[in-house]
Amino acid sequence: MKFNTAKAIEFLLARGNLPILFWLKKDILNVPIDRESKNMRKFAARVRILETQKPDGSWWERRSDTPIYWERTLYRVDTLRNLYRLYDYGCTIREEGIQRALDFLFSLQSREGDFRGTVLNVYTPTFHALTLEMLCLYGLDKDRRVQKGFRWILANRQNDGGWALYHPRPSQSGVKSAAPGWSNPRVQPFKPRKSQPFSHHVTGMVLRAFAESPTWKSSKEAWQAGEKLLSCFFCDEVYEDRTFPSDWEKICYPFWNTDILASIDSLSKVGFSAENETIQKGLAWLMKKQNSQGFWECGSKKDTLEDHLWVTLAVLRALKRFDLLRT
Repeated sequence: MKFNTAKAIEFLLARGNLPILFWLKKDILNVPIDRESKNMRKFAARVRILETQKPDGSWWERRSDTPIYWERTLYRVDTLRNLYRLYDYGCTIREEGIQRALDFLFSLQSREGDFRGTVLNVYTPTFHALTLEMLCLYGLDKDRRVQKGFRWILANRQNDGGWALYHPRPSQSGVKSAAPGWSNPRVQPFKPRKSQPFSHHVTGMVLRAFAESPTWKSSKEAWQAGEKLLSCFFCDEVYEDRTFPSDWEKICYPFWNTDILASIDSLSKVGFSAENETIQKGLAWLMKKQNSQGFWECGSKKDTLEDHLWVTLAVLRALKRFDLLRT
């Protein structure tokens, strides 16, 4: 399988902004990054994000069309997204703003160990996994609270070994509309029905958390999660709200949902080989998606050139782990 990685690298060198060049040189070309590293602190987007951080460490913008019980959800998601970008812009845990943001995430952890990021009384493996991934990205894998979070993941698998979401029906919440009931912190969480089949969307996000953890990335649990995900490549989601091809083919960065690129990235980190037959199908799909200019296009509706650059860099990183990079 031959990717035109040299052309992709040439495109990034010609069109990339400072963070793209920083990571390209660091992760792909293995050349000195002293100049880029020094200049990253002044990168305008990084400075702008840090300037808008709230005193509690979070980020959020009020939406006039958002019900009040969803505002908490949105600003917690905004915080995760900004932390992801700040990492890409060279921020580390040594910076005060990052420390405050990570402390804010820890404040969302329940006594049980899960991160309640969306509606308060519903277990949310997706947000939980995203939070663990972020904490590990900033080097907190060994923190006892992070490890408690991983234990919660393992204790809340479906009977078939994967993970899924469980949304209560209105009749279970005791109100006509389920959403207000979900947001009531005095109501006990709705327990997941473990007899339901796993969701590839949720399982792929859990795998990303394992893949970012030095403690768990080589574990049998991570491998089993990877096998579960591989069994679903290019298949319909078992739940009605997500169906092929909207998940698999809309590759994006930062990784947020479960698409082909995010999945291949995780699988490359937990030790799967490019010789795996199913992974080869995913790689073949990616190879066909490289355009004539050498880059891969982001699948979001409001994508920009910068989005395409980050997606292309993500492809190169995965190919390097699979020893398929040719410079």
